[in-house]
Amino acid sequence: MIKQFLTLIPPVIMPLTGSLMAATSVTYNFESSASGDLFEGGGVPGWSQDIPNPTAFGQTFPLAYIATTDFGGGASLTAHLGTQFANTPDNADTVLTGDLSSLSFYNTMSLSFNLAIVDDSADSFEGRDAFSVGLVNSAGSHIVTIGFTPVDGDNESWDLTVGTNGSTIATPYQVAANSAYGFFIDSDTTGTDFRFGPAGGNQVTIDTLGAVGTLNTITGIAFEHDPLSSAGTSANTMIFDEVVVQIPEPSSSFLMVLSAGLVAIRRRR
Repeated sequence: MIKQFLTLIPPVIMPLTGSLMAATSVTYNFESSASGDLFEGGGVPGWSQDIPNPTAFGQTFPLAYIATTDFGGGASLTAHLGTQFANTPDNADTVLTGDLSSLSFYNTMSLSFNLAIVDDSADSFEGRDAFSVGLVNSAGSHIVTIGFTPVDGDNESWDLTVGTNGSTIATPYQVAANSAYGFFIDSDTTGTDFRFGPAGGNQVTIDTLGAVGTLNTITGIAFEHDPLSSAGTSANTMIFDEVVVQIPEPSSSFLMVLSAGLVAIRRRR
């Protein structure tokens, strides 16, 4: 198990924002957000929330929001998803989807993000929830995914699963509550590599699966909270930041071949 202390600043509810870098890369780091932004209703540019926040007595209880967190490199604005402040009466899943439609996926891509699952061991909530992160198509189906499932008999750890094309497998790795991690996925025609480690630290390979032939159907990245316990019995929150999806630019050799081909065509004319 890899563990690193995660410092949380009391949740001054703060917003998430996304920034599109270029046609070959999308980054969401939320630093241009302001305190109090919620994901629902387009409150975080580039993101959507699939279900409404619950309300009672004229007050909104957010399922996803921005708050200040220290992943080890100083306080920054990060995304929060879970039951720290609210849960739906029917215990429904909540999915946040970041838009990746500006990217043209082919046979190669890389994904990286920082993540932590927060739990206050001093509270009275004994329930534990599951989470997942996946690259999804327009129907919401996971093309590539990492899952976090509570460990039986351990209220402060989550088992890691990885998968491609809707199928997942168990791994021998776990993440610990209140610890900061960096996750990395690289996929090309030879396979799909999953890695993780302490945020800013060395990485280990979680598993390597086969190549994904449907990368070109990806339209978004989805962060999901799955409340496994009864409503009102858990207070788990997934925190994430520095989400980067990259598509390698065409190699110089390919461009040279393309250029030579165009020259040949012109000469024939």
